[in-house]
Amino acid sequence: MDKKIVYTTPSQQLELLKKKNLIINDEISALNKIERYGFYNIINSYKEPYTETKNGKRIYKTGITFEQIFSLFTLDHNLRNSIMAAMLDLEEHLRAVTADVIAESFGIDNNEYLKWNHYRDRKVTRDRFSLKGILSTLQQNVYSDKDPIKYYREKYGIVPPWILFKGTYFSTLINYIRLFKNKEKSVLISKLYGISQEKVTSDIKQLFSDSLFIFLDYRNTAAHGGRIYNFMSKHSKSISFVPEFLNLSDTMFHLKTSYGLSQLLILMDVFAYQQPGNIIKDSLQTEINRHVKLYSDDISYIESAINISIKMTNCVWITKNSKKFHTIPTCSGIISPQLMEIERLKANGYIPCKRCGRKFWT
Repeated sequence: MDKKIVYTTPSQQLELLKKKNLIINDEISALNKIERYGFYNIINSYKEPYTETKNGKRIYKTGITFEQIFSLFTLDHNLRNSIMAAMLDLEEHLRAVTADVIAESFGIDNNEYLKWNHYRDRKVTRDRFSLKGILSTLQQNVYSDKDPIKYYREKYGIVPPWILFKGTYFSTLINYIRLFKNKEKSVLISKLYGISQEKVTSDIKQLFSDSLFIFLDYRNTAAHGGRIYNFMSKHSKSISFVPEFLNLSDTMFHLKTSYGLSQLLILMDVFAYQQPGNIIKDSLQTEINRHVKLYSDDISYIESAINISIKMTNCVWITKNSKKFHTIPTCSGIISPQLMEIERLKANGYIPCKRCGRKFWT
């Protein structure tokens, strides 16, 4: 039988870490972080690249600090939040465009646009995602007691698709789209990808469908606090390179060898609406720059984990409400600092902070 799990206090947990060769520069700060986020969430989830086996025991590599592990945790924590924000934005866009396609094809009366003959049943492993299951779920949603669905049903006697889809789970919406017939699917894809319907091939339809399920995997992983930076969707192996997209996205060529976050960003880059992908890119760039500036030895590991090359640049921290830049992200209690390349400072009118930026004063 495996060893029993025994409860330990945060202070005891720090002592165990020190016995395993982990350096803790600020024990009070480390204790506060463990109490705030939990030992498992910080250590067990992010210790992997920092440990090695010696004499049959798993210990931390020489020179590794608690602060370094927490920095990787912070990178993933902030990246997870950006994934969630991006997917919510994408969901809203997808609901709106899907509703427009359905209303244009079948009208705005739920008694009409939810008819069985408008869709194509497909083989699934779960009955709830079959045509019968999806339409049954949407019909149940029509009788929701929550507004705005309830308001439209009672006032107008119908629930238009743009209202019904507001109360629909992302997983239900994606599986609903999967049941579209060729005409509606081609129209939807042309609107989302910004291409003509004539260019929507069977390969593009398959890529679109696989992309949606990858987006769903990332959304669910983020929503449940899962590790994101090296996450691999179970649908990622289904993705195939589509030559037709080379004219739409410069990154599409790399889809052949992509995985993880790089694959996610390429798939999002094909969409005409770029905001969700930009949210993730901005967060990823900020967090990687922050982390590798502090721990440059992690560059190779992170490059491999996210499948994206990292180029070191000289950066400083800025804030939205000030034209001063800082060399330390915690200087003067600044709030929500963001990285900016030094070369861009002068053009944007920034001046150095008198506390931490003295070397820039002449």
